[in-house]
Amino acid sequence: MGPSASAKHSCVKLGAVQTPSTDLRKKADDASMIEWYLFMIKERSEEWMAISRTIVADAFFSAFDFVYGITKLGFNFVGWLKENAYLRYQAVPDPHAPRRRGRKAKYGKTEDFSNPDMSIFNSFIYTDSKGVATRCLYAIVHSRTLKREIKIVICPGKDGKPIVYFTTELSMSSDRIVGFFRTRFQIEFDIRDAKQFTGLQSSQTRDRQRLDFAFNLSFTTLNICKTVIREDYPNLTLAQFKRLMFESDLASTTISTY
Repeated sequence: MGPSASAKHSCVKLGAVQTPSTDLRKKADDASMIEWYLFMIKERSEEWMAISRTIVADAFFSAFDFVYGITKLGFNFVGWLKENAYLRYQAVPDPHAPRRRGRKAKYGKTEDFSNPDMSIFNSFIYTDSKGVATRCLYAIVHSRTLKREIKIVICPGKDGKPIVYFTTELSMSSDRIVGFFRTRFQIEFDIRDAKQFTGLQSSQTRDRQRLDFAFNLSFTTLNICKTVIREDYPNLTLAQFKRLMFESDLASTTISTY
């Protein structure tokens, strides 16, 4: 788990929590994975709330139980929707339609991602960190699965299929929604760097507590390295910095020995 830091979208790991086994979840009243993650977030909600009120996760967590639990704790949620997500437009009353008995329609037709209704959607240009500009669409719709109004942003994907981002915070700007979700991938890059440079996979123990210590030590070391690089060696990559530290330590040891 780690939020983005500064405008450079650099990830800072706050902690590594191991996914529980089926046996452990059975001991916890047979809790589902969604319930386990919600419990974990609730335990750290005060600490995280002081940093950010936005939780970002992939499509697995775009389910009613998780989104409802997150918003109940006071967080906003930014996620990604699958192509078969059932979304409906808010109904727009026709002033010329004859009056009829019964309740008025609350929602209009179902959203078709391949052919969005431009009378509902607005367009904007999203520019990423590399300067690439993309035309995207946004609108507020109703999600039957999440049982609430959400704000969605539709961007074209590399394979031609639309990518649908969403948030429970209806006032959040559209470019911020896309930026939040795309920055999430920095977590994956941190895991890659920890494997390559700070020994994330080096521990051979099978003890759960020792593994917990080893994982968090690896990410803490990575955080320190990135902080030193940012402040003192901004032109070095992590690989170059590790080699510099190794050779400096080797030279220091050799000089002190002889």
